Amino acid sequence: MNNRAGRIQNDTKMVLLVHKSDTDKQKLVNYFRRALTSKASGSLKVEDVNVANGNDNVKDSSWLDEVNNIVLLCLTSETIPSLEQIIREKRYVQDGRLNRKVFSVSFGANLNAQWPPGGIQNENNRDFAFNFENVENLTPTDFKTSDRMTVLIAAMRGA
Repeated sequence: MNNRAGRIQNDTKMVLLVHKSDTDKQKLVNYFRRALTSKASGSLKVEDVNVANGNDNVKDSSWLDEVNNIVLLCLTSETIPSLEQIIREKRYVQDGRLNRKVFSVSFGANLNAQWPPGGIQNENNRDFAFNFENVENLTPTDFKTSDRMTVLIAAMRGA
């Protein structure tokens, strides 16, 4: 992740992981985050923001203007209304289009019927569903060994 001088490499992507999680879901997000950073081998640096605690730490759209910055939204059907409000407030949506550097991930089934919300176009199709069954019982290994994790990392590296 760091070069010998202790600085972040120029090609390291800065990922803002935005989610709304209670205690149980926070555990799953932690598993996901650890697997993501481990499998990315230093090419991603992840900052976690749980909006259940308020959204003051969610960066606005100007942060996305930086070359290596990405937002990753962790979706569940219950959290989509809250995340929709945030993406609109933080101006990740402009002229009805979701910023190309906003990705979404769901641990369970694909949420294409619900995401993006009405009136928002996602022209870059940066939505990733792990399609795990029985999400409540996931382990860190489930994320680490998932082919979807590899695809997600490759897409973020290319953003």
